[in-house]
This record gives sequence, structure tokens and C-alpha cells, in this order.
Amino acid sequence: MPTAAYSAVPAEENGDHTPVKVRHPHQDLPQFTWRAVWVGISIGALLCFTNMYFGLQTGWISMMSLQSSLLGFAIFKALKPYLSVKFGPAENIVLQSIAVATGTMPLAAGFVGIIPALQMMTIEDNPPREDGSHPGGPIVLTTKELILWCLAIAFFGVFIAVPLRKQVIIKEKLPFPSGTATAQMIGVLHNAPLVIQDDHTHLRSGGGSDQETGIRRRRGGGGGGGGGGGNEDDDEEATILPVSPGHGSTKRRGYDSTSITNTGLAPHQQPLGQMAPLGSSSPSAISSRSTETERGVFNEENNGRIEIGGEDGEFSLDKTFLQEDNWRINMAALGISFTLSGLYTVLSYFFPVIAAIPVFDWLSGMTIAFGSTWQWFFTPSLSYIGQGVIMGFPTTASMLLGCIVGWGILSPIATLNKWVMGPVSSSTSGARGWILWISLGVMIAESIVSLIGVVALSLVAHHRYSVKAKRFEERRRLLEARAALDADAHFEEYLLHDDEETEDEDAPEDQLVPLKIWVCGLILSSSLCLFLIWVLFKDEHMPVYATALALVLGSLLSVLGVRALGSTDLNPVSGIGKVSQFVFAGVVPGGIVANLIAGGIAEAGAQQAGDLMQDLKTGHLMGASPKAQFWGQLIGSLASVFISTGVYKLYSSTYELPGPQFAVPTAKVWLDLARLVNGHSLPEHTAPFIWGFAGLFAGLTILTTVYSDVAFLKKLEKHGKGDGSRPKWLGYIPSGIAFAIGMYNLPNFTLARFVGGLVSIWWDWHCKRYAGAKYANLGRVFLIIIASGFVLGEGTLSIANLVLKTYGVHSWSCAGCVEGICVCN
Repeated sequence: MPTAAYSAVPAEENGDHTPVKVRHPHQDLPQFTWRAVWVGISIGALLCFTNMYFGLQTGWISMMSLQSSLLGFAIFKALKPYLSVKFGPAENIVLQSIAVATGTMPLAAGFVGIIPALQMMTIEDNPPREDGSHPGGPIVLTTKELILWCLAIAFFGVFIAVPLRKQVIIKEKLPFPSGTATAQMIGVLHNAPLVIQDDHTHLRSGGGSDQETGIRRRRGGGGGGGGGGGNEDDDEEATILPVSPGHGSTKRRGYDSTSITNTGLAPHQQPLGQMAPLGSSSPSAISSRSTETERGVFNEENNGRIEIGGEDGEFSLDKTFLQEDNWRINMAALGISFTLSGLYTVLSYFFPVIAAIPVFDWLSGMTIAFGSTWQWFFTPSLSYIGQGVIMGFPTTASMLLGCIVGWGILSPIATLNKWVMGPVSSSTSGARGWILWISLGVMIAESIVSLIGVVALSLVAHHRYSVKAKRFEERRRLLEARAALDADAHFEEYLLHDDEETEDEDAPEDQLVPLKIWVCGLILSSSLCLFLIWVLFKDEHMPVYATALALVLGSLLSVLGVRALGSTDLNPVSGIGKVSQFVFAGVVPGGIVANLIAGGIAEAGAQQAGDLMQDLKTGHLMGASPKAQFWGQLIGSLASVFISTGVYKLYSSTYELPGPQFAVPTAKVWLDLARLVNGHSLPEHTAPFIWGFAGLFAGLTILTTVYSDVAFLKKLEKHGKGDGSRPKWLGYIPSGIAFAIGMYNLPNFTLARFVGGLVSIWWDWHCKRYAGAKYANLGRVFLIIIASGFVLGEGTLSIANLVLKTYGVHSWSCAGCVEGICVCN
């Protein structure tokens, strides 16, 4: 169905009382194509290798939505001379949906947590049956069984997300910052307008106005990426409601015909981040400074600069990003950073010392064995520096704090007081396993408090929405009655005042997922999960009723996860899994296997639902078909069932899991919590530290949650306008989850990430201090592209190390290696 944007020109300017329809140039381009499917799966496979590698090392998983859309665009830009149909923004959205679904399966399917945890169980955790039907102990799934496990949990979360879309995206308009950032990125790449003018996005302009307007956001059929088909007669008409003459006259608000853009909205209606026009300012500024192209209207004063914020931090983009020189520099930076990181990865196999530099031993004059004894050494991995850049300084600083407290204070205390008897590096008998319990306490405290905060925020926001909807309906009836009595009223006298809350218009009916599809899909995917879990674990204390309860609980917790993701950009999948573990300690007492599986089901549902909802937000802003994205998510998930299984089997058959190179820390967290809630005792002397740090971070989380929720509700109250920002001092409060990650990961990873955080703030300062200088004018996006190349380079070239290890190739030199920290092949 074609898309029509509605003009903000007053009726007198148009000569009648009908809104003007303006077609978007991208509306007839295809959305779901098989070329997008294959490229999306290819990019997703690359992300899958990367996420599996880093997930097994440190538990780090990233959606990489922005990177997927950028890589997809770069591939099709290179292939442009050979394309018969242009690669459009909606097709890019479907491509990145497929890539994300494929790339995040290592987390959704538990390959970096649940599956290794099952392999780490002991006879005490999983006793053998008396009849000898199974030996007990570790559960190691075969390739076939892993595929069945993935098929069991890969789809029901996708179907859970479908009915939630209308409530959280259309009605409540939750921001989903990373989804919005991806839409903004795609809009810049394709020079396409956002079809929905969302209140939570941002556009940086000099002298812009926040004055009220009488025109609400409008949306037609296919949107900026629009799927073809249909005709203009199918376009939705603008809803016109009367207001008092004192508020309705657009001429009194200063509109003129030169202020109109190709989206049909007055320029100062563009909230921050909208692509049409990029950089629009006040009406007078646009009328005097804009230059119209076939694709949009740009403000020459600021080059259409926009602010983008998501999981990759905040950065700005403008139309110069696609200028040939800048594009070539950015792509060269991506290629060079990818190559350097990959080269370092391969060299670290042949010369292991470069991956474990005993810098603290050197600083002590080799008098203290900081590396081999206390695990303090440095890994100058470009990928971990890149992760630090992407995470940002506040997060990496919280990780460093956790690292110092855990490995610099608590580890020596436990070791020197002989509370643990094994080596510091041991996760079972050493300080590493001891401090992991304290990090677990911090994670549980923050997760539970955060989930309670999500519930409270959802209830308050829903109540406010209900009150506004009721007030809006009463006003609508009153205005309709007034309109019926005033037959001579003009168009601008019957406009809805912008301080009323309305919901965005939804996609056309033929682009929505049909009711019967998602209902039947939810029933079938749940039934498939019940059946396959019974096939896999029927002898491992996992009754069918427990699986059914896990699905119900997972569905309910997925709703909370989606709402948290929409409000804060954080999907608390780890906390959701832990809540499930607490619940199932009472459902199946003593059943550690059932506890792990139930947590895995809940985590999978929340992960899949959150992924799709982020992508649906992106598609909503760009006018892409939800149905196309839905099928893309299913295809990506199905492809990754086999891709991620193959990748995991490669790593598990080549390396020891857990082992020196892949500690799989999240698996230990899962297993320790399963043991704890099923009656196992805490290690000696951990309880006071657990309660102390858990209480501290619970209090800090309550503080940040309250202030963040209040700021969010204020922003909702003002329809995304005004300040509504968190107090700046909240940025200095450490994150409990980041603190815990720094505590349970080895210091070498945290130190490298902190270096990346320092590079991040230095680059921001450099760009401001030397604005206009070479490279500095490329802004933060240039640094993020380099960081992404670093991450993808090591994740991809780790395949080469895996092949070398498989074929028994030895390191060329072990010179300089320190025993206990250096892995010499």
C-alpha cells in the first residue's frame, strides 16, 4: 500500500479543506526479498561466531543492530551497479532483523550459559537413577539433541512479542532507544524520512521551536521503506477534530507554504531524530536556508545533524556521512580495524605472550607474582578495547571498580585468611569461585529491584495512559458534537490540540501479522517446546507440567522484559532467568536440571521477544511492514538453530569448556544459583559480603530506578518534550550488573575494556576541542565503526585459531610466557 504524508499547509493556503498527500520516494521499493534474507543470514552468522566467542570467554553478547544495518547497506552499495531493484530502507530493516535473530542465538539458546552449566554438573547435582536408566552427573547433549533444544526454545518468544506491539509501540510509544537509533541510522544511510514522528527521538537544530502545533503525526501505508502494491485510495485520511477558534488557527501560529517538507509536517514539529527534514529548524530558517532534493530537505546551516543514542552510546550523524570521501574513510577504517584485530588474534596463537602481558610483575620488579598468583595481567586485545568504546566510560568504570574490589581486595582477603584452599584462578576451590558468589548476590539484588521497578513503572504509566485515553474520548465526543452544530467551520478550526495524547496510527491491515497466525504460532511453538523438552529431558527430572509452567512464567516475564527494554534499553534477561530459578526451586525441589532448563526457557522467551520488539520499533518509525519483520525474525531464528549449534560444537570439541581460554563464567553463575536455591550451602565466610554488597547495590538501584522512572513519566506527561532527563549525578552511581561483571571476569579483560572507555571519552573531547579537523569532523560514529571492526575482527578470525587448534598446530614461540596466565599451544 502506498504511503501518503499529510501537509501542514492551512486550508486557505491549499485552496480547500483537504490535507495534501505527498508520496515518499521509497514507498514502492520491496521489503521482504530473498537477497535480504541471504545477506542477513550471512551477517548474522558472522555475529553468531563473534557472540559465541566472547560469550564463552566473558559472557558478553551484543545485538549489533546498527552494525548489521551498516554492513548490509555497505554490501548493497558496493553491488549497486549490478542491482536491478534499488536496496531500500525497509529492506534494510528486514535484513538487520534477520541478522540480529541469527546472531543472538548463542544467548537465547543458552550456549553461553545453560548448556555449559548442564555439562558442569556433578553426581551430587544430578544423582543417577536407582534403576540404572541414566548414570547421572554431567549432561552433554549431542549435535542432534542441541538442534532439538534450539528448536524447542527458538520461536515462542517471537510469537509473544506480536500482540505486545500495539500496546507498547503504538499506544504507549515506549522509546526503545536502540531500535530508534537503528531507524535513525537507516534513515541517514538511505536519506529517507522517518514515517512516524516519535516523541522520544531527537533532532539537533539551531533555533528550533517547541511551540505547539495543531497537526498530529500522520501515517499512511507502507512508509519510508514501503512495500509496493495498493493504490492511493487506500491511504488513511487525516482525522480532523474541532478545537476552539482561539487554538485552531494555523495562520496565527506562523505557518507559511515555504515551511512544508516532504513529510507533510511543519518543520518545528520534527522532534529530535526525525529524518525529514534532517536538521530542520524554525519555519523561517527553513524557508530561507533549505535546499530541496529529490529525497528530502536539508538545513544547510547544520547539515541535518541528528543525535543517535542506543546500546552503542550516543553519536551524531549528518548528510556528510554519505559523502564519497567520508564514506570511503569510514569503510577503510572498518576494514583496517577488522584486519588489525584479526591479525592480533592469529598472532596471539603463535606468540601467546602478547595475549597475557605480565605488566604488573614488571612494575613490581618481578618481586611479586601478580600474574600467576593473583591473576593481574594485561591482554591488549583490540576487540576488548573496542567493547569498552561501545560500552562507554561509565560502564567500564563500574567494571573496573568491581574488578578492584573483587580481585584486588576480596580475593587476597579470602586467600590469605585461608577461607579457600585452592589457587586463586580456580572457580571451584579458589578465590575466583569465592568472589563469584558475591557478584551473584549483587546481580540478584539489582535484577529483582529492577524488575520490581519495571512493574511499578508499567502500572503507573498504564494508569496515566488510561486516564488520558478516557479524557481524550470525552473531548472527542464533545468536539464532534460541536462540529455537527457548526457546519460552516473551516479546516483549521477543527484540529486536535497537540497537548492531547493520541496513539500512532498503525500499519495497514495487510502488513500486520494476522491474528490466526500468531495465535496458532504461539500454540504450536509452545506445544513443540513441551514435546521436545520431554524428548530430551524426560529422564532428567523435568516433568511436562514443569515445562508448561516454565512457558507460562517465561511469557509473563517476557512482558516485563519488553517493557524494561522499551523504557531503559536494557533487557533484563539475566534477572528474568534468575527469577525463574527461584520459582522453580519450589516447583521441583532439589531438581537442579529442571531449575536450569526453566531458567533457560524464560531467558529465551525474553531475549527473542525483546529482539523482535526492538526491530518492530525500528520498522514502525520507518514504515516497514511488521509482517515482513516477523517472518524475517522467524527465518533468522531457524537458520541460527543450525548455525549456532555448529559453532558451539566446534568450540566445545576443540577447547575445554570451561577452561583456560574459555572460562564460561555465566554458566558457573547459573549453576551456583541453581545449587543455592535447591538447598546447597554458601561457601564459608561469603554470607556477610553477599548481604553487604547486595544491600548496597539494591539501595543504589532503588535510587536510580526511582529517579529514572520519575524522569521517564515526566517525559511521557509532556509527550516527549521538555527536559524529562535524569539528574546528572546519577551518572556517577556505579551499575550493579557492570560491577558484578568486573568481579567475576578476570582483570585482564576488564582492564582492556577500561582502556576502551578512556579512549571513548578522549575521542569525545578531541572532537569538541578540534572540531573541523581531519577525522575529528567525522565524530563519534567514526570511533564506533573502528570499535565494531575490532570486535568483529577477533570474533571472525578466532575461527582460524580454532582450525589451527583442531589440526594440532603448535605455537611458534612461548618466550616470555608466565605459567598460569599464558596458554601455549
